[in-house]
Amino acid sequence: MKNWTQLIPANIRNALYIGFGVLSLAQSAILAYSAAVQTPAPIWAIGGGAVLGVIGGAFGFVAAGNVDVSKTFDETVKQAAQDAKTAYPIPGEHAATTADPERYNVDQ
Repeated sequence: MKNWTQLIPANIRNALYIGFGVLSLAQSAILAYSAAVQTPAPIWAIGGGAVLGVIGGAFGFVAAGNVDVSKTFDETVKQAAQDAKTAYPIPGEHAATTADPERYNVDQ
């Protein structure tokens, strides 16, 4: 086992990350709304922000622990380019259609 984050199954980590994101957005939206309408923010939203801030640090360290730093920048860029070519292949040339001869510069 390379790091301690592997003790938490990937599906559980994913659910925690999504849950944290939703809670953070909801809490931020409530505070922004309170400020926009110039009403006092709910106490639970202020306290929740403090808790989410602390949890955010832990999640950041977990995410950082999952970064592979063994490769150089150039190796990472080459791998990303290769992955992009595989995921989004460029189609080969094909014959012009009668619907768009100008697009292919074909004389009729």
